Amino acid sequence: MLAGLVGSWAVGTVLASDPIGYGVPVWPFADRIDRAENALLSQVVPVVRDNLPLNPAIAQVLRKTDAYGSEFWTLKLNVDGETRCREVAIGLNVTSRRVDCSG
Repeated sequence: MLAGLVGSWAVGTVLASDPIGYGVPVWPFADRIDRAENALLSQVVPVVRDNLPLNPAIAQVLRKTDAYGSEFWTLKLNVDGETRCREVAIGLNVTSRRVDCSG
């Protein structure tokens, strides 16, 4: 039973580290800012997919690269007064991961 509790805690900790990237932007893994970031990302992804200009007050493109048949965009997002950065891979599917904004 203790192993089950420790395992559940470990999985919860990993999911909470990037709930959007792991596809669980819901409570108890995601907080209010995570949910706001997910909503913002759902607005930004179609713009990025169509290669349209982003509203700089919402998101900025830090880097854009092509590799392995996908485009990788590193975006700096302004979410409810916080700055967050995500690397978004746009191919057949859209995936993302949280990255450090400093580089």
